[in-house]
Amino acid sequence: MSTKKSIINKDRFKNLSGMSAFDKEKRQENRKENAKSRFDIDVFSNDISQIDINKLISAPSEWNFYSKLPEEKFLELIESIEKNSLLHPVVLWEKNDGYMILSGHNRVRAYKALYEMTKDEKYSKIPAIVKRKDDIDENTAREIIVDTNWIQRQLTTYEKTQSILQKYVRIKSEKKKGEKTRDLIANQLGISGRMVQNYLSLNMLNSGFFELIDESVINIKMAVLLAKLPEETQKLILKNKDDINFDVNLLKKASEFNKDEEILELLRKDEKKEDELITLKVKIRKDKKEEFMKIYRDWLKTV
Repeated sequence: MSTKKSIINKDRFKNLSGMSAFDKEKRQENRKENAKSRFDIDVFSNDISQIDINKLISAPSEWNFYSKLPEEKFLELIESIEKNSLLHPVVLWEKNDGYMILSGHNRVRAYKALYEMTKDEKYSKIPAIVKRKDDIDENTAREIIVDTNWIQRQLTTYEKTQSILQKYVRIKSEKKKGEKTRDLIANQLGISGRMVQNYLSLNMLNSGFFELIDESVINIKMAVLLAKLPEETQKLILKNKDDINFDVNLLKKASEFNKDEEILELLRKDEKKEDELITLKVKIRKDKKEEFMKIYRDWLKTV
């Protein structure tokens, strides 16, 4: 194992309380979702095989672009499996050289970690629903990965965008005449058609902005407006993000400018001017009010 902070802390497996890990995983995996998978993978099927973990291969990164569980969540998953066994089997696709993981990359990692730590043979094989070679094709395999991650995971904005883009490419070629691709996707994923369109618009967004969305620095509406700007302009805004006033109305206006310098000037925070402002309170006689206001208005014209 790595010399970095250990992925598995053995002390966490001593005197496991009946709490949390099981309850959290159960809520996560059994929660009701609006999303509807087209593949009806029955995780409670009796047709479950025990597959050697050494025969498993990961799906290609361009198919499985989802991040690994954070370490704390991964440890909770390990504890839950150690205490309560695996709640849901993984989904595999039989290949010539082994079994490709379509759903359950983190669960497989957890099994491998448990076997490495305990050497218990029960972790050398993992419960799995196996799709035989000819049961599905490559497109279906990729969509199973998208569907199961959408239902079971808390995804980043980037992951949601890529999920919808992958479904869009596949469904567009399969849909019947008169059907709207975005509405088909919306129905399957349990979101609105407008939201699908927004995520599709983010295909042209510089990847650096996705982190700003997840950090709530900008929202989806702002991101859609940024995605409409030229690539080089986006890079410049991202480079100067700390000085930018991310405002919907300003971003709408930005599309009217042709030069990057003008766009930056429009969006730049005007903190310097704010710092130079002061508030004055002046008391004058009531009968001098009109005279004072005339002098004040004349002065404003010169500023």
